[in-house]
Amino acid sequence: MARGNKAVGQALVRDYKDGDVCPVATVDISLNIKNRNIAIKERGYGPMNPGESNPKFWKGIADLWGISISEAKTSRCGNCAAFIQTPKMLACIQNHLGLDDDYESAEDMAENRSRTLESADLGYCQLFAFKCAADRTCRAWLYGGPIK
Repeated sequence: MARGNKAVGQALVRDYKDGDVCPVATVDISLNIKNRNIAIKERGYGPMNPGESNPKFWKGIADLWGISISEAKTSRCGNCAAFIQTPKMLACIQNHLGLDDDYESAEDMAENRSRTLESADLGYCQLFAFKCAADRTCRAWLYGGPIK
């Protein structure tokens, strides 16, 4: 697949909105963690705890983009054009959170998964193929999102 091809990008968006198959990283936790760790190491995905001030992390992003730290903090995964939160994608993520035998009942499992999805404000990063938290960012942030 050619990178930067507008038609390919539009096809990906159509698939995420209308396709029947979940991306592999939403189903395979090992692949998701592998892809997330690559994003951390190679793309600056973070910060680890967005609820903390993380001055070193945000200064690095601000310096890279040539902007202020406060401006850098407005560029999050949750408003990135590669962040997918369509109903179908959220179902893919929610339906594959945790092991099924970790719960006493199907209702407990569904409730726990729903809480996790909402509290982390999860979506799917189409650039790096992993489940992504809305409050984080990376060096590849793109204006214009999320895809809903």
